[in-house]
Amino acid sequence: MFKELRWKFMWMSTLILFMVISAVLFIVYRTSSVTIMSQTRILMEEILENDGELPVAWDFDLIKRPFLALNPESIYETRYFTAVVNENSVSISHMHMAMKEEDAVKIAKGVYMRRRLYGSISEDSNRMINYIKKNKTDGSVFIVVLDSTSRYDLIRVVTIYLAALWIFVLLLYIVIMGRYSKRIIQPFIENDERQKRFITNASHELKTPIAVISSNTEMMETIGGKSKWTESTRRQVDKMKNLIEDLVVLSRLDEMQEIPLSDVELSAVTSETAESFRNVIEDSGRSFELSIDADVHAMSEKRSFQQLVSILLDNASKYCDKEGKIELKLSSNNHGKGARLTVSNTYVEGKNVDYSRFFERFYREDASHNSAKSGFGIGLSMGKEIAERLGGKLRVGYSGDMISFILEI
Repeated sequence: MFKELRWKFMWMSTLILFMVISAVLFIVYRTSSVTIMSQTRILMEEILENDGELPVAWDFDLIKRPFLALNPESIYETRYFTAVVNENSVSISHMHMAMKEEDAVKIAKGVYMRRRLYGSISEDSNRMINYIKKNKTDGSVFIVVLDSTSRYDLIRVVTIYLAALWIFVLLLYIVIMGRYSKRIIQPFIENDERQKRFITNASHELKTPIAVISSNTEMMETIGGKSKWTESTRRQVDKMKNLIEDLVVLSRLDEMQEIPLSDVELSAVTSETAESFRNVIEDSGRSFELSIDADVHAMSEKRSFQQLVSILLDNASKYCDKEGKIELKLSSNNHGKGARLTVSNTYVEGKNVDYSRFFERFYREDASHNSAKSGFGIGLSMGKEIAERLGGKLRVGYSGDMISFILEI
């Protein structure tokens, strides 16, 4: 149990760390991209307003937008060209890029055909180009094309290094968590061990006074005969004995790491166990129907499966409505791999009940699991743990006034 808890804790914390840092990397990348796009657009607007020339003096108000990371030297690092384009001609000017004129003409024509006044172009040569254009009064279009490759390359390189650093941190975190996660859950392990010792010790200590009470009750019945008082005392003694036995079984289940599984023929085991409940169920005025397919096999453990069937039938016999019915069905799963066991009983008041809590230890639903019924709300919890030890799943459902416990193994 704690080994599984340890792995769940480690992988959940790793997943959370992965999601957080991945979100941070995405925000950094996105913020950097938006910042560079803003810088690029500001530069192109300056060139556009100065008819293709970079301003001699940098007079842009950077105080109001310090996040743009521009400075007076930025204008000398800018690579661009301008073009005037109409339907018949293309005129290239202010060429400040390492590009052939015919390539610049081709780019200018492509920009001219675009509807957007501002955008970007990615060339096959891995060159990233941004453009901005405006319509002139003579019908031509003035275009500014700026090379942003170096800016985007910087983002790409930084992102690669950050991603590599993130992978290293993640691997380091997994190694550290794998080494020290046991220490983190150690208090839970120690607390669980203390609880098991308490249950074991308390069980032994309670057996002596219960045995004395039982003996005294028998002596009182021998001397004075049976009465409602001695009968009540006997019932409470039996109830306490059952509680102690259930607590011991739960403690042993928690200590058990794995149940050795083998191929078990479940039909005979189920039929034998079910028949042992028939008299008790039918004597209480309830009907008992069995539907057990022949030669049903599954990977299981005979004694544990038998105990699980007993728990489900005992629960059904306790909480079935008066003059109701109890059904048990056993069949093979698809293609004969595994088995499906269903134990159902009449439960008219079962609508709008929180069935998810039925497998909690000591939980008893107020309407039906009341003090008039025997038991302590431990049986279904034991059944679920046994099912999980056998590699199966135990779930509960409700339909047509019938509550059903379904085991798939």
